[in-house]
Amino acid sequence: MKKRTAIAFATALLLMLSVLAGCQSNADEKKFPTKDLTLIVPWNAGGASDLIGRLLVTGMEPSLGVGVSVVNTPGATGTVGMNDCSLAPHDGYTLIANATPYSHGVMGLADWSPSDWDYLAAYFVPGIIAVPKDSPYKTFNDLYQAIKDHPGEVTGGTAGLGSSGYIFMEILKSVCPELGNYEHIAYSGGAAAVTATLAGEVDFTPQLSNEMIDLLRSGDLVALCAFTEEPLQLDGMSYAIPSISEFLPDTSSVLPCGDAFGLMFPSDIPDTTKSVLESAYLEACKTDAAKAFATEKGVVLQALDLKASNELRDATASRVCWILYDAGVATVSPEEFNIPRP
Repeated sequence: MKKRTAIAFATALLLMLSVLAGCQSNADEKKFPTKDLTLIVPWNAGGASDLIGRLLVTGMEPSLGVGVSVVNTPGATGTVGMNDCSLAPHDGYTLIANATPYSHGVMGLADWSPSDWDYLAAYFVPGIIAVPKDSPYKTFNDLYQAIKDHPGEVTGGTAGLGSSGYIFMEILKSVCPELGNYEHIAYSGGAAAVTATLAGEVDFTPQLSNEMIDLLRSGDLVALCAFTEEPLQLDGMSYAIPSISEFLPDTSSVLPCGDAFGLMFPSDIPDTTKSVLESAYLEACKTDAAKAFATEKGVVLQALDLKASNELRDATASRVCWILYDAGVATVSPEEFNIPRP
């Protein structure tokens, strides 16, 4: 009898300990977040990453129940801020606002691979070539002929090596080599490149739609072409921006050239933390502010979840990194980062 009682007591004790362990586990899962988060924007204020990142974390704060402070840390085409996040504890409290992470490694800027970052793609932003309103180039064909006939004389401003605008031109150059004849001028971010174009420091910019939409609407900048498969009609503009393929049909094989922007974090943070961040992000994408931003800034609200975003990351890395490497622009083989050919 005593033996049975002891066995029953031991069984009950083990059951109670198991329940307590489960409760503790559930409690641990609910601990994130217990303090404010930090969003690193690895570019100057005013560019696509900055605007979209700030919008998203503002929309996430109610779900998270904590604040998110934003720190702009520009440098090395976004690599400085990305490295700061990578060196911080991988606990979900430090996030990055940026475009799809694919080219840093092959461009020799970092030793991490795209798959080292989990990604949440909120918006697709198309690339546009724009010039000042008083530019002598009234059509894209005018600009193209000048680039083709006078190598090194026509200047184009981007956010730097590895930035969206720079990579768009490299992708297009892979099918139309003459586009590589322009003189590339690097700036500290997309907004700075657009401002330089407005001021006449450079002849054109191939940057992102949301970085120049207000100047396009005002007429201070004129869009000569869009890196889209079809003409691009943006809200508030009186004309549709022709596709570059209307002028250079061979470019149709590499269109669209744009980038997805959102949030990212190291891929080895706890899965429960990822779920909290993903849920808060998806709620932020449903807000009126997120929807209004798409119309106001000439971008497409995608609101992709973690799985779909990472699939986009991998497909983009495969496509773009091999184009850059085969063109001799990337200094490191994509094979070094386990990026397969498309």
